[in-house]
Amino acid sequence: MTIHKRILEWQAAHPNATWIFWIVVWAVVLALLFWPEQTA
Repeated sequence: MTIHKRILEWQAAHPNATWIFWIVVWAVVLALLFWPEQTA
């Protein structure tokens, strides 16, 4: 549980990094959805 607390504290101190992280995650998800041949 301590790792979760540290992550939350880090995200609170670096909100922009959290946004960038989620943008990257969604970019990967959308890439997999729109270019399924890359997963073969």
